[in-house]
Amino acid sequence: MDPVADMFSAIKNAIMRRKDYVDVPSSKLKEAILEVLKREGYILNWERLEGEEHRKGTQYKLRIYLKYADPKKSKSVIRELVKVSKPGRRIYVPKHLIPHVKKGLGIAILSTDAGVITDHEARKLGKGGEVIAYVW
Repeated sequence: MDPVADMFSAIKNAIMRRKDYVDVPSSKLKEAILEVLKREGYILNWERLEGEEHRKGTQYKLRIYLKYADPKKSKSVIRELVKVSKPGRRIYVPKHLIPHVKKGLGIAILSTDAGVITDHEARKLGKGGEVIAYVW
């Protein structure tokens, strides 16, 4: 039962099907992760769908607009999303052991006391934290 891993699976499945967008249940952590992905150029945009038709229980949905490298949608900007820290095994790193993903071509998403940020921002701020995912 890992909602972030479920979101990553939904994104990967939508990319394989060459969809324009995918809808997932919302949470503040997912919104923070999506904001990082948008800022780094891995997705076009995201939005919270509010209204009774987009509501399941007390949760709203997030719509994630996927980004492709060419107009035919044959290559996605996201090559891989890897969930690192899992509910059964949390992975924490100090500031001097923050990983480099694909020798700097990808990003690591970290949850720190400064919020959800990339590995580059964490090194600049001198912050360590929980490694949520690798994206390249």
